[in-house]
Amino acid sequence: MSDSGIGMLLGHLSGNLLWLWFIGAFVLGAVLVYGVAKAGRLRRRERAQLDRNTEARQRQEDPYKRPT
Repeated sequence: MSDSGIGMLLGHLSGNLLWLWFIGAFVLGAVLVYGVAKAGRLRRRERAQLDRNTEARQRQEDPYKRPT
């Protein structure tokens, strides 16, 4: 019995397992893209709250810093 095609390149790894790897990589990539896209967008109210919290934290750490 001789190996040919994908079996020859991958040894005893089956083609089905290879497809599962590709599907898993695709799903993982899709989840990462969704997370990055979702994390990069803040609503106006959320952005304003984040800015206020940042300024308060900076004043707390350096009370002599001039407000901008």
